[in-house]
Amino acid sequence: MDEHPVSVTFQPMNRAVSVPTGTPLLSVLREAGIPIESICGGKGLCRKCRVILTDGQCETVFQEGCCRLSEEEQNQGYHYACQVVVTGDCEFIIPIESRIDSPKILISSSLQVCPVAPPVTRYHIDVSSSVKMPSAHWSVRLAGYHGARPQMSDRIYEQICAAAEPLVATVLTSHLPPEIIRVEPASAVQPAYGIALDLGTTTVAGCLVDLTNGEIVETASILNRQITYGEELITRIGYAKDSRGLSTLQKAACESVNTVVSYLVEAAGVARSDILDMTVGGNTVMNHLLCGIDPGYLEMANAQVSRQPITRNASATGIPMYPDAVMYCLPNVSRFVGGDAIGDVISSGILQSDDLSLIIDLGTNGEIMVGSRDWLAAISCASGPAFEGAGITAGMRAMKGAIDHCTIDPVTSDVTCSTIGGGLPRGICGSGIIDAAAGMVAAGILDFAGKLVGDHPDVRKGPEGPEYVLLPATKTATGRDLVITQRDVDYLVDSKAAACGGISVLLKRYKISPRDIRNVYLAGAFGAFADMGNAVRFGIIPEFPDAQFHPMGNGSLSGAYATLLSQEYRRLAERAAQMMVYIDLIVDTDFIEEYSAALYIPGRPELFPSHT
Repeated sequence: MDEHPVSVTFQPMNRAVSVPTGTPLLSVLREAGIPIESICGGKGLCRKCRVILTDGQCETVFQEGCCRLSEEEQNQGYHYACQVVVTGDCEFIIPIESRIDSPKILISSSLQVCPVAPPVTRYHIDVSSSVKMPSAHWSVRLAGYHGARPQMSDRIYEQICAAAEPLVATVLTSHLPPEIIRVEPASAVQPAYGIALDLGTTTVAGCLVDLTNGEIVETASILNRQITYGEELITRIGYAKDSRGLSTLQKAACESVNTVVSYLVEAAGVARSDILDMTVGGNTVMNHLLCGIDPGYLEMANAQVSRQPITRNASATGIPMYPDAVMYCLPNVSRFVGGDAIGDVISSGILQSDDLSLIIDLGTNGEIMVGSRDWLAAISCASGPAFEGAGITAGMRAMKGAIDHCTIDPVTSDVTCSTIGGGLPRGICGSGIIDAAAGMVAAGILDFAGKLVGDHPDVRKGPEGPEYVLLPATKTATGRDLVITQRDVDYLVDSKAAACGGISVLLKRYKISPRDIRNVYLAGAFGAFADMGNAVRFGIIPEFPDAQFHPMGNGSLSGAYATLLSQEYRRLAERAAQMMVYIDLIVDTDFIEEYSAALYIPGRPELFPSHT
């Protein structure tokens, strides 16, 4: 095929890109920097990357086992971006349901760190010379400093020796030996800031923090630019199997971090050179990809993962901050329990309590931890991104136009709903899906085995089997019926069974009754926005009758914030990683039994005594 350049235009962005003939359209979208739903990473399975050809030429290339559009959609010009290669100048519309914009991202860093004692500290320099040496020999002392002797570069040593006025040294004490990373005149000391980051699979959120008092100066968040390479961690691991793929994903991660840093410093009017430290809470795969470490071995069950924190010099990563600053990633535990989960642990405070507590963090990947000050155990469940709105026909992230809550009248089956930002719904996000699923059970639309009831008036035969019409086309922003299909229900039930089954394994392994749990900490958007009553009714989490529920916001970001401001919290994070027992559900003999029981709604009677 002749690879002469062609022009591809995307609307309503009015963005044009020149690419060689035969370029896959999904690659063109990535090059244009246009985020589009692509949960499966371009395998033709998720049915989310819809585009509409309005002018020009393209060719459809079907992959084996891929999804196909309906005849009606094809007649309207719809294509899946992952199945298209461009063969000439063309123009596409990115329909409203495929766009990723205006995300409703939870940023919470409510953890109070007291006292503020960051690993980056300042000391006045006391310089004296000894004339007994054949040439001048300078002894550098830091007033009030106690600890191992700091090292310094020749450049900094020369600055100290040449100084004509008193100096202040900035010392990094987070590793041994400590290091003097900056010196400056005592009369003109520059501000000292740090950045705490949550490097999520879907979103990247950050805080700009004053290291002298712990004040959060600015916050910012964006969608992770790796999204178009696949939503699920396994998909990204597969993409990174060769050096080119790994380099691409590392670049996307660094660009995401750099964008957040740029937003923060510009909003606060801060110089990048005054960013002296950075901490990152991310899952194991995200940490590997950010630091350019091959994550391929993480596909293996019971893979041995280092529990030491990963650190990188800022200049080596290309992150725009003080060149000698060091990026600290909260330590990982296992292939799918990483620094974000450790952030949840130290933010919850369970290591300072004798009470038995449970932490539930259901995002793109699910982490569940149980323990107290003396012990910790964790599992990771492949709940998938269902509870974030992905993988569902009408599902979407928590963005403008998403149904965030709904009720279904159990008698009349009338539906009422609210949307993020108001207006007609363009889809339904995780909290809305949980409400809808629980409401469908209560209204007799969904039976205990997770099957749509065929004789219900709002259930009809669709292109792929039974589907429930939640809202008719006249009440949606897309002009199409908003439906929940049997395929969607199967995915939801599978996701809830993975979560509930994982919790059951932890309880069973340590002979814990739900009544023994005194605190349930709910991390992330699931804990902040989902109706816990409906989560229990649908069987995502068991009943915990004697527990207090604590929505804890973004535990990963809170953990990064704590470790940015406190060397003691870094030690606590590293202690948590070392003491945590990880149970790999892939090889656990109890999990298949607990998972199978959780496929029913709500689940085992002993876990749901009020609902069976």
